[in-house]
Formats: sequence, structure tokens, C-alpha cells
Amino acid sequence: MQHSPKPLRAVFTGAALALAAAFAGDAAAQSSTGPIIIGTSLPLTGPHASTGKELLSIMQSYVQRSNQQGGIAGRNLQLVALDDHFSASQTELNARRLVENGAVALLNCLGTSSCNAMLPTLQTSHTPLVGAMAGSGLLRESAARYVFNLRASTESEITAMVHQIQSVGQNRIALVYQSDEFGRSSLQTAHNAFRAAKLTPVIELALEADGRNAAELGKTLSALDNLHGVIVLASAPATTALITQSRKQQVGVQFYNLAAQANQALVQGLGEHTRGVVFATLVPSPWKAAIPAVKSYQQLLSSPGQPQPSYLGLEAYLNIHTLVEGLRKAGAETSRAKLVSALDSLGDMQYGPMRVRFAQGRHQGSGYVGLAMLNQHGGFIE
Repeated sequence: MQHSPKPLRAVFTGAALALAAAFAGDAAAQSSTGPIIIGTSLPLTGPHASTGKELLSIMQSYVQRSNQQGGIAGRNLQLVALDDHFSASQTELNARRLVENGAVALLNCLGTSSCNAMLPTLQTSHTPLVGAMAGSGLLRESAARYVFNLRASTESEITAMVHQIQSVGQNRIALVYQSDEFGRSSLQTAHNAFRAAKLTPVIELALEADGRNAAELGKTLSALDNLHGVIVLASAPATTALITQSRKQQVGVQFYNLAAQANQALVQGLGEHTRGVVFATLVPSPWKAAIPAVKSYQQLLSSPGQPQPSYLGLEAYLNIHTLVEGLRKAGAETSRAKLVSALDSLGDMQYGPMRVRFAQGRHQGSGYVGLAMLNQHGGFIE
């Protein structure tokens, strides 16, 4: 028996939690005259709320600017955001609710588990997801035909780190991974990158997610002879603890980190221990205004109350920009099927050194990976 989906409310979080702009949850929502609905599921409460709010603010501002410029052939965009608390089960529920209530596309999920949880809904409803902020998992497999990835894979990130260390004639690399599902999965990915480079890690160390064994691991690293670098596959709290404790143990080599950790919160947590800390980057520098897309992103953030430029913020901007370009090509009477075809045929999108191109059967849009090092003042240098 079919049932009418329940109406949803877009959840926006500012100084206080508020509900705004309920929308009609039926097929008419995507008529040729109504708004074009874009759905997103983000952690707007809980430990990752600050990240979710930053991404939401950027998407809201982009939609507002687009509508002021005439929308899509005269139709406004409507962004509907649901809070998933960084829970995969809640993300799965949110994805179903957004699709049932007329979203023509989903956008900017955060984290491998949460993004993977959307896949069954994407497949059954033929709804495209643009800009999964996850570097591995099911959304990277060929079966994920409705997923349009802009960011490069985690394996590409680790490969870039290994190549950088090798490029200066060094090969004694330690691997430190978080002792949980995320860390062990990342470790297997790292093994692929090391095999491709014909290298073996000098040691593999498991780091607790709360960093409670960081001092012990720092001592182990300090005892290694001729260590050339450490690749860290861990979340921000564990990474901060490991680097801080290792520096106290006089471990002076460079620490290489995944792009997800390239943010000001981690920089502040490192305090005086920022020198020699390197991050993979998956988008151009968000401070390089010579790149047109970056300049546009910076202009979007120029109004009061907007977040400061960041790598993740720029990624969210490029994701929604790419989706909107696909909607423009699909036209006013867009549908999920038309949008998928439009994204497949957008052609090259050049964002500085980052080239994005989709094609039918090829939805890994970019392979770009850069590297940025922190200086002693906590600034990112590319």
C-alpha cells in the first residue's frame, strides 16, 4: 500500500536551534513551477555540529545568491537540511525522508559511514548524490551509479603522502591508525598504497580514538632508528594527542595527515607543535583568490556571520556549485533522471589545479590531491 510521505521541515542552526520553512511533501514539489528541492543530511547537533553548521551556512548562502540571480530558469532552489547527529542510522532515515518529499538530489553528506548509509535509498529512488565527503567505502564502488564524487579517494591521499616522502629519498615510514572501524579500514587502504610504491611500513601502531595511549606511541616512535615520516590515519582528537606527545618525546619527523584533519580546530589543539605537520588537500587553497571559484567562495563568505575560509568549506562550495551547474543544464523541468544525464555531460570543470569531469559510468570526478604544511604560526603553506 502506498502512503503519502510526511511533510518535513528544513532545520537551520544559528545562535539557537530553529525550525524554518516547512515544504509540501508530494510529487508536485518538483513541478515546472514550484521550487527545485535539494536535500542534505548533516550533523547539526552533537560533537560534529560545528562542521555541519559551517557546511550548511555555505549551502544556504549559495542558494540565496542563486535565487537572487534568477534561480534555475526562473525557478527558485530550496535547500532542506535534516540533522543526522553524525549517526549512520539517522542519515539513512533522513535520506529516505528527503527523497520521499521530493528532493531532486542529495548533497554534501559527511563521513564514510553516514554517506554509505544513503546508498540503498539512492539506488531504489535513482536520486543523485553530489559531493560525498568520504574517501572510501561503498560510494566508491561501481554499483554506486547515482553517486557523483568530487573529492579524490583516501587511497589517492595516502599515495600522495608516500610519493612526497619518497621524492626526497626517504622510505622509512611509520603508520599510525585509529583503533576502530575507520582506522582499520584506512589501514587496509594504506597497505594498497604502500604495495603500489613497493614499500613496507617500518611499524604499524594502533592509536585509541581518545588518544589515551598517545604518549606510549610517541615513546615507541622516538626509539625507532632513522625514521623518515609518520602517516596518521585518525580523527582530530587522537591526531592532536599523538603529535603533541610525540614532539614531547623529541620525534622531529614530519607527520602526514588526511585532508579531513586540515582545519583550524586541530591547528589550535596542536598549540606550539604545528611545525612539520602536513595535510593532504582535496581542493585548491581556500585563500588563493586568483582562482575564480575560490574568489567567488570568498565573496560568499564576506557578509557578517559567515564562517572563515577553510578547505572543507571550499569543498562544500564546489560541490553545490557543480550540482547547480547540472541543474542549469537539466533545465526548468528537471527530474532526477535528467539531472543524472546533465551531470554526466557537463564536460570539464576547472577549479584551479582541480579538474572535475564526470561521464556515464565514471563518477569519480577528480583525482586532485595536494599537500599543505603548517608553519610555526599555524598557517597552511602549499
